[in-house]
Amino acid sequence: MSESRFAWIERGGIRESEHDGTIAVVDVSGKLVASFGDVDFVTFARSSAKPIQAIPMVESGAADYFHFTDEEIALCCASHSSEPRHINGVLQILEKIGLDGSHLKCGTHLPLNMGVYDSLLKSGQDLSSVYSNCSGKHSGMLAYAQFLHADVDSYLEPSHPVQQAILKTLSDLSEVPMADITLGTDGCGVPTFALSMRQWAVAFSNFACVRDMPHRIAMTRISRAMRAYPLMVAGDRRFDTELMVATDGGLLVKGGAEGFIAVVAQGAGLAMVFKVRDGNERSIYPVVIKALRDLGVLGNEAYRRLDVWAEPVLRNTRGDRIGRVVADFTLREY
Repeated sequence: MSESRFAWIERGGIRESEHDGTIAVVDVSGKLVASFGDVDFVTFARSSAKPIQAIPMVESGAADYFHFTDEEIALCCASHSSEPRHINGVLQILEKIGLDGSHLKCGTHLPLNMGVYDSLLKSGQDLSSVYSNCSGKHSGMLAYAQFLHADVDSYLEPSHPVQQAILKTLSDLSEVPMADITLGTDGCGVPTFALSMRQWAVAFSNFACVRDMPHRIAMTRISRAMRAYPLMVAGDRRFDTELMVATDGGLLVKGGAEGFIAVVAQGAGLAMVFKVRDGNERSIYPVVIKALRDLGVLGNEAYRRLDVWAEPVLRNTRGDRIGRVVADFTLREY
């Protein structure tokens, strides 16, 4: 196995496919304590950055001004499944800030929960931007724009005050100058950011930090909200939600597109980021579980509750078991 190959797919007793990846684990001081693969690999965190993108909205006082609940703050950090709790939550946020779904610029896509889509079809309803998995994030950005009395039609532009505040916050947390952070465009239209895996781990380590530091109060509130309302962060039978539930809120978990995920274990004082190099997320779940076990973060009871993610079964269209996904790597500890 190559140095960066951390999972493989078994079918008929052979390795049909293999996935390369990178893992970076840091402590609350930002020191690298464990790794796998190239931690200097630069990549976009995509939706994993949503808890960071929500910081200016909370820190500015906008969340309190509009009387957001912790459940609604969690939704502002979500990649949700368009379940009724999510749609109702987004509509409630928009109502509180005096806007509606027409102001969302995230576009539309099929709900991540196909049961929701089936219900929409049966009822004759049309999809709208509210059903986008990013509508919670966009609602939070609109709330911040409203609070600033800034233009709500251009809130996704990189030069907008909302996006500049987010970029400044990420720069503070990652210790990377704003000018050195590469910007791209996310699937929902807002800016997305590229850093090295090591730098992403440093940024997320601040969610585990208890010392006095910039953004600490807002980050503590966001972390508490997400861990208290994991179903708002993703949804039924979603990995982010189930990992937080299985650990009774002991972990903060946020996945992103193209096989990226961030996990913060505040009790252990660790932050870890994972990336599947080919972007196929199917291998990320057993990799995360194995890393958490190897680091002593995931106990036996939580592991038992997550067994379907520890070695996912591959099934054909008949429902027959025809293979499995296996995490196979050794963390380098420092």
